[in-house]
Amino acid sequence: MNTRYPGLLTFILLIWLTPLWGQTIKVPNFAVATHPFLVNEVSYRENGFMIELTIENQAPSGYFCASKHIYLQNIQTKKKIYLLRSEGIPVCPDVYRFKWKGEKLTFKLFFPKPDKKIRYVDVIENCNDHCFSIFGLILDPEMNKAINQGYDAFDNGDFQKAYEDFKKAIDKNPAYPYGFLYANIIKVLAQQKNYTEAKVWYKKLQQKDFMDEKAILEQISKEDYFDKLK
Repeated sequence: MNTRYPGLLTFILLIWLTPLWGQTIKVPNFAVATHPFLVNEVSYRENGFMIELTIENQAPSGYFCASKHIYLQNIQTKKKIYLLRSEGIPVCPDVYRFKWKGEKLTFKLFFPKPDKKIRYVDVIENCNDHCFSIFGLILDPEMNKAINQGYDAFDNGDFQKAYEDFKKAIDKNPAYPYGFLYANIIKVLAQQKNYTEAKVWYKKLQQKDFMDEKAILEQISKEDYFDKLK
């Protein structure tokens, strides 16, 4: 299982639970990103909210910068929370020029404190060219915990527990509009060779109209068990 980047069954994740303000969630889950990002942590602070990101250069002579116009968007209400400042990254049009392919750059984005009831957000850079987005970033500790336990169970070969953990995350978060958890369950069931139930979940995925549905269905179509889902 790939445990480094977003997509099907991506992260083995850790979560650190503390009181809400002052709370840090290490390597929170998200659905998909436009760039090769790792979200190292999100942190609720007394004077705001911080996201720490690492991007990996994939070009021989790549460069990167962050616009001043970045916002968090509440997925459910569409309310936007705008960037206060960034740290460790040039503000466009200034750029950081990578020295080699594979070099990583870590930087921080600071926002006003979001409402404590917000469970997931999109991170959107509003610019003209090569803008980045991170979709479906999960801020809810319990949802992250269930997903993380599912990844751990999968990597330990406990496919039944992985199924139960991913299903728990789905059942308790029906408003989450991204489908990667359904893809995770389909992969788990395929590992168990339970293709009858995998077909059921594949149909559910097709019927849900998730925001990442096209990308998820395309990923599943490349899996070696895809013919068993038809």
